[in-house]
Amino acid sequence: MNAGTSGWIPLKRVRFAAGLALAFAVVGVIGSVWSRAALVFLIPALGAGWVAFLMTQIRRQLAPRGGGWERRIHELVVSRLALSPDSRASVLDIGCGDASLLITLMEQAPALTATGIDYWGANWDYAQSACAARASKLGLHATFRRMDAALLEFPDESFDVVVSVMCFHEVRAQRGATMRGPLVAVCEAMRVLRPGGAFVFVDRFGAAADYGGPGELAAVFQATAQLRRERLVETLGVPWPLNTKRALGPVEMLSGRKLAR
Repeated sequence: MNAGTSGWIPLKRVRFAAGLALAFAVVGVIGSVWSRAALVFLIPALGAGWVAFLMTQIRRQLAPRGGGWERRIHELVVSRLALSPDSRASVLDIGCGDASLLITLMEQAPALTATGIDYWGANWDYAQSACAARASKLGLHATFRRMDAALLEFPDESFDVVVSVMCFHEVRAQRGATMRGPLVAVCEAMRVLRPGGAFVFVDRFGAAADYGGPGELAAVFQATAQLRRERLVETLGVPWPLNTKRALGPVEMLSGRKLAR
């Protein structure tokens, strides 16, 4: 990811919506030469164009030069963890993207043992090699591995701290699973966290389409202490259109600790 964009909404999605709007508009305009009925294609053209506009604005607001809201969210995660500058805790970032959050954490506590995992699919704007290069350029050391958040390849209780920002809702459950993909990912995150360890998760926890009813999510966090749940748009005062339902409207920050034995 470069300094002027945010990969939370991949550029390919914006281009697809813009291309769809253009295609409908062309069909409508050219078709109207033979029949005015073809102008009906301008309706979906306007819809797709509006979606492309919103996604562009959201990307701009998240980017450093357009509002820096992605950085502000990462700083909020760091503040909730409250790690000491000399901390040597082992930290796992699930869905690390371009490594921005891990880098923010290591800037505060350089001695952390940091691990970032992501699926880094072709549809996203970042890659594993770019993460390693970015951290190395800043003189920071972190390990990056390609991994499915629904099936973490770590033993139980492997990390002192687990964080994740805007990843879980993208996770799909394995075939035959009895639980939604996002809930499976949260369970996996808690599985690899050590008893007494801290977690901060930012995701669309308020979206029933992703997490079902409140009871389903509550069941996952039964074995936690000091659980804190915050709506991001209220905590940070997020502006439009970043605060809409299509963006951060249903996004919440859940933080706390896994119960010690």
